[in-house]
Amino acid sequence: MHNRLFVTLDAPADAGSQQVREDAFNRLMDDDSFCGEGGRFGHPLCDWFVIGGRWSGLLAETLMGGEFNVKAGALSGMDAEFLPQSVIEKHACELDAIWHSLGGTGPNRYSRSSYLQHGYSDDAMIVSEALYNALLTENEGLDSDGERFADIDGDEVSRGFIGRKWLVVVDYHN
Repeated sequence: MHNRLFVTLDAPADAGSQQVREDAFNRLMDDDSFCGEGGRFGHPLCDWFVIGGRWSGLLAETLMGGEFNVKAGALSGMDAEFLPQSVIEKHACELDAIWHSLGGTGPNRYSRSSYLQHGYSDDAMIVSEALYNALLTENEGLDSDGERFADIDGDEVSRGFIGRKWLVVVDYHN
């Protein structure tokens, strides 16, 4: 079963998305309790993971406030959450145009590979107020919830993350 994990971490001031995604991947890979020989109870949380994966583009889409789904649904005449591959292929150019008009980069979220080890550039972003409110508020006061969120540095979630920490979306399989 595939699961989504939000990871937050500190990065040097001059770090970019590529460096942060590689760092997050390497640090998770080196954590035996996440994907390795096993943690406290002898079993790691996952057997495989990638940055982004099935949730690639989610951070950008969150900043779009649902507008991409509305427009993608109107274009296809279907529920945008469940577009079949044939519809995605048929409307790929139009979906990319909508994605880019709303501030997205790279291919739209439907046209992405789910298997890129380090994902796409927008699979790691500096925590903004909008991302914090939409994706991190429920984790305030936690450094990890065990399955859906983890701060790699062991910091407890707070509004102090805004503008300072990076947020990375991870797809993991267990």
